Amino acid sequence: MEITIIKQHIEAGAHHFILSLHKEKANTRQAAVIIKKYVETGTITAEEETMLKLQLADTLKIVGIVIPFVLIPGASIVMPILIKVAGKHNINLLPSVLE
Repeated sequence: MEITIIKQHIEAGAHHFILSLHKEKANTRQAAVIIKKYVETGTITAEEETMLKLQLADTLKIVGIVIPFVLIPGASIVMPILIKVAGKHNINLLPSVLE
């Protein structure tokens, strides 16, 4: 019975992660369209600027989480703790699609 609950929890987490990846992909494409528009016309709307800033922040957060996993031994243990502690101090280290 307990294994079934664990499997359901893992499946739900994987499903949420895949949905988040799809959202991030769509947001990245939308940001690319906005950048292309800016390069072509030299102007973007305030809403597009806000979206672009959010996407840039999300990208930097992803890089900030991924690089330690690659470079620092034991980061898979330290990073979740760091993210949890930062959250308690109202510091959001996760991209908006994972919130």
